[in-house]
Amino acid sequence: GETIWITVNVVPITKPGEHEAGSLLISFTDIGPVRKAQQQLKYLATRDSLTGLYNRAYLADRMRDLFEPAGLSTELARVAVLFVDLDGFKKVNDTAGHEAGDALLCSVARRLASCVDKKDTLARVGGDEFVIVVSRYDTTGDLVALARGILEAVAVPFAVAGNEYYLGASIGISLFPEDGQDVPTLMRNADSAMYSAKQRGRNNFEFFTADLNKHLQRRFAIEQLLRRALAAGELSLVYQPIVDSRRGRTVGAEALLRWYSRELGDVSPVEFIPVAEDTGLIVPIGNWVLEHACEQVAQWRRTLAPDLVIAVNLSPRQVSEGLVERIERCLARCGIGADALELEITERLLMNDSDIVLPILSALSNMGVRISVDDFGTGYSSLSYLKRFPLHNLKIDRSFVAGLPDHRDSIAITQAVVAMAHSLGMNVTAEGVETPAQASFLRAIECDKQQGYLFSRPVAASAYARGLQESSQAVQEPAALRQAD
Repeated sequence: GETIWITVNVVPITKPGEHEAGSLLISFTDIGPVRKAQQQLKYLATRDSLTGLYNRAYLADRMRDLFEPAGLSTELARVAVLFVDLDGFKKVNDTAGHEAGDALLCSVARRLASCVDKKDTLARVGGDEFVIVVSRYDTTGDLVALARGILEAVAVPFAVAGNEYYLGASIGISLFPEDGQDVPTLMRNADSAMYSAKQRGRNNFEFFTADLNKHLQRRFAIEQLLRRALAAGELSLVYQPIVDSRRGRTVGAEALLRWYSRELGDVSPVEFIPVAEDTGLIVPIGNWVLEHACEQVAQWRRTLAPDLVIAVNLSPRQVSEGLVERIERCLARCGIGADALELEITERLLMNDSDIVLPILSALSNMGVRISVDDFGTGYSSLSYLKRFPLHNLKIDRSFVAGLPDHRDSIAITQAVVAMAHSLGMNVTAEGVETPAQASFLRAIECDKQQGYLFSRPVAASAYARGLQESSQAVQEPAALRQAD
């Protein structure tokens, strides 16, 4: 009673002397296994082997099929591409293993499929990247509703192998024909919008725009030129003095990175540092900063002040195996003690991968290197890391200092940070000090050190040295360092 696939071979049989066949010889061959193998090959050619969703090749063919007939009347075609990238998946994959990661991806695929209409196409195009092609929509409000539905679905915890995992998603949306009329352009623009959504804090969605395109072109140019900036000698360091509040004497400096590009001119650190972080370029650049800052403080210690301390910002990407040995070699080569170096880290670094970070920071602290938390108070509400990690200094963020000495909340927060740090045996540095009134208030509440435009903008090494000499002659007069600028 089953239907099967067969091939039929028909052979006419004629008698000698006759022209017409008197009978037929018909033979049948069951090709069910061959047909099944062909269907399986077709399935494998168009499907993702892990999740069973469509793959990139099928997606491209499907998109071309949608665009080509619509090209004759583009005003009738309303096609959208949603590029979905999971937030937090890599960490789960790294900590729980690839088997758990694969199971998690399958669960995500099922949830995404539940959000998508049957007429639309859902594909997995990369590790944790998915694309949805909406073949017809009435208004962009329909796409907003779909994007929000996806975010809500992904936000529900995933139960895998007896554990709960929390993910988010960043979604970029491009529209046909407004944002492109071919597959590569629409995919690229949706990907760009997704990246922008991720930059804005993750777990949200964004439509592609012309302004976004300009921004991404600028970012691409920065990335390409930054790759050769180090070899081209375009990077430099400037130094902002750090002043002892009680004595008014310069006791150190923060080394800050600057980039003058031959093609782009001066590029703000606000622009190029995030690019360096995302691309991994921050590792070789950060190592270069560390080497040059140590060389500079070694020179100043020999000629100007034997107890001067240099503060260097440390990227989370630099905190890995080999960092302690690298710093040991750097200090030995420059001929300075570990007490000459202070490493500034972020609260985010302390909260993420703490099991990896703790032994590295402990080893550095045992060497005598000081560890400082930069922009304190802007990262995490949990303060448990203050007692877990070997910290020596907290830097009060400039956003709190700006409200001093008149804003009640700024006063309360600053006083609380100073009191808490001192009770834990730590020092406090206030950033962004710009007025004598701010400096006076900070001195009155026993904030240990200050840094800001009141004393000096970040300056070249030669200007810093001149300011240091003048500061030693008039330790009570902040204007001495301002003139050095």
